[in-house]
Amino acid sequence: PDGTASYDQCWSMTRIAPLRAYAVLLSVMLAPRPAATQTDATAVLDRAIERMGGAAALRSIGSIRMDILTQWSRTVLTDHPFADAPSYERNADLRDYRTRAWRNTRSFIPSSGTVDIVNDTVGARTGVGAGGVVSTTPLNRAYVDERRELFAFAPERLVLLAREATDLRALADTTIAGQSHTRLRATVEGFDATLFLRRSDGLPAMVRFVADEINDFGLAPWGEMEVECWYSAWVRVAPGVLLPRQRDVRRVGRPYKRMTVLALTVNAAAPPDSFAIADTTVRAFLANEQRPMWDVPLDSVKVVAEHFASFPPILGADGAVRVGGRWVLLETGQTPAAARLAAAWVRAHAGDASPATTGPAAAIVLRHTPGNGGLKWFADERIPIYVPSGAAPVARRILGESRIARATVVRGDRWVRIGTDSLLLTTVSAPDLPEVMAIHSPTHRWVYSPIFILPAYQAEQDALIARLRGAGLNVEWVGSSRGLRIAAPAR
Repeated sequence: PDGTASYDQCWSMTRIAPLRAYAVLLSVMLAPRPAATQTDATAVLDRAIERMGGAAALRSIGSIRMDILTQWSRTVLTDHPFADAPSYERNADLRDYRTRAWRNTRSFIPSSGTVDIVNDTVGARTGVGAGGVVSTTPLNRAYVDERRELFAFAPERLVLLAREATDLRALADTTIAGQSHTRLRATVEGFDATLFLRRSDGLPAMVRFVADEINDFGLAPWGEMEVECWYSAWVRVAPGVLLPRQRDVRRVGRPYKRMTVLALTVNAAAPPDSFAIADTTVRAFLANEQRPMWDVPLDSVKVVAEHFASFPPILGADGAVRVGGRWVLLETGQTPAAARLAAAWVRAHAGDASPATTGPAAAIVLRHTPGNGGLKWFADERIPIYVPSGAAPVARRILGESRIARATVVRGDRWVRIGTDSLLLTTVSAPDLPEVMAIHSPTHRWVYSPIFILPAYQAEQDALIARLRGAGLNVEWVGSSRGLRIAAPAR
């Protein structure tokens, strides 16, 4: 600039100066940003707590009663809206947070109801049976797990528990439906939870956590899963607290249940005898229910005509059929451990088969419902798996990309060799049952499929039998999960 530098010197400086400036700028951009402090996170929760009525009011909630309408949705991975097969339940939900006791009076519309009680870590169910006889049985430990989740993520407790967590910290903000949300992470009652609070009003919109549901019959196939609880329709209730009337639960990314609170009473009467469980029931719970719901003995398996075995429904496998000297499992069981139970029964009833052929010859998935967590066991054991095209999305989610190639997806007709014999696998559809499996054994003159469950599917049943008979295949027996082998309609 002063005219004393040479041309080469000036050229070198014009190249180096911008590079230095860029390097400085890049170092600023890439430098670690200061982590959000616990102070930031507590300030966000303090705002939420104040918005919900204040810490004193929330801490004063020792009990709560909610009259709820619950809509259950079956967890299936399909875009057909009918596939979730919703059911509806009325609940009178009474909770004593001080003693960790829960009384849930429930009735599935339109059936009769039961009263489920979980008193801390013990559960019991009371119901009215035939002739008005009242009976009490122990609940499974899965209900204890449910009580723990419900109490941890009740919004009136969630904000306080997160506020007290020693590992509370703020994460980067995110946007949901165009709205900015603050994210906080904390351990809540042993759950690693992420809270989403709206920037606009400070209220919690959702909490996300991971839970292992291996004990629960309906959820066990998914095992450890991501859970979301959403809160909306906020209302002010005495003594001046703001609570959500709508609570939606999503599991594995799909709607699971929607709970609409019809009436809500804070600090409702919760006398101890409301949660009392008889000593005999407590002993039965401790002796028999410290296990997953599907972990049942198979000493009650019913064998019909030597070749057809019906398993307890809660196992998650309908049963097994023996073809060509080998057993084939119908559905795979709720979990890998359930599949092992079924395989052990098969080995114990292999007859004169050689040791190399005593296990299941194959597993056949029939429906698109998720009760097939046992797929993982069959895949790992390299036992052939056959899945109808309608169940392929569920099978893929359960097996994962590393195992899905070990399952054969069936579309149309496919003959498979079983021992010294063969089975015809074919896909059929009925209302609300798209692309499910049908199995035909020429040797047993038998066809088995979910479409034989309901009389409403009579047209599809008749069409399947007519198609098989038209192909020269004899059909004298039909079956489904409701009856493994019953007489087929006359020609």
